[in-house]
This record gives sequence, structure tokens and C-alpha cells, in this order.
Amino acid sequence: MRALFLFVVLSFVLPASVLAQSWHEPKRGSLERGQIMNALRPVIEWRLGAPVEFVVYELRSTGAQAFASVAPQRPGGTQIDIREAPIVRYWGDDASYYEDVGGIDVIAFLVREGDQWAVVDHSIGATDVWFASEPYCTVFSELLFDYCPLD
Repeated sequence: MRALFLFVVLSFVLPASVLAQSWHEPKRGSLERGQIMNALRPVIEWRLGAPVEFVVYELRSTGAQAFASVAPQRPGGTQIDIREAPIVRYWGDDASYYEDVGGIDVIAFLVREGDQWAVVDHSIGATDVWFASEPYCTVFSELLFDYCPLD
């Protein structure tokens, strides 16, 4: 009976733990982490203005794909003035939207192309878990196993 219980428990836990071990968090100061942040930076600076640095909430990498949840800020920790950012000044986004949602957090997906990373999709100031759906759950399944529903 005990063996049956162990089998049942492992059949539910093992798939999640195997997937969980398929990605890693690039360590602070590592080459991989720097490359991912450097690939993300110009995309976000285009929308928020330069210079930008990131506070990393979550960073996952398989070596070929990456998922980043970050908070952009000015160097030294200064908050970005969304009213002065290109996303508002030039492209006409409503500054009050970003003020109402409490910030300009960024979610991004990147892929490795040779020895460089490229941003394939991102959001600024999202208020939902937009990426816990298709095609993200399939394409980035190793990175999003705990966000996406099981089949």
C-alpha cells in the first residue's frame, strides 16, 4: 500500500519537478545574465527613454530561451517619469494608465540566436498574466510550467 501511495504522489510531483529543473536563474554578474539584460535594454529604452537599468524580479533561462520579469529604473534607482517617456510623449500612451497600475514592470521573452539574445515579445505595465496562454505555454513550456495549466 505504501508503494502504491508513493507511486501516485511521484506521478503528480515528478513531471513538475523535472520541468522545474530544466531552467536556471542566471546568477548576478554572470555573462548570461548580462547578455539577457543587454538584449532587453534597447527595446525598453526605445519606449521609456535611456538610460535604463533593471531590478530583476524573476529571470529564467534554458540556455536557448529566457523569461524575464523586471522593473526598469534610471541608474542609481531613480524612478522613471512616465510622463516624459517616449511611450507617452511620442506614441500617445495614456500616462495615467501606468500610474493607475502602479508601475511600468516589464515581462519579456527572449531567444538565443548564436551567441546573442533577442527579445521576441514583451509588455510594459501589464496588469494580467497575459503570457499564461498560447502560444507562450507551448513555445516556452520549460520556462512557464508553473504559470500554464496542465493539459
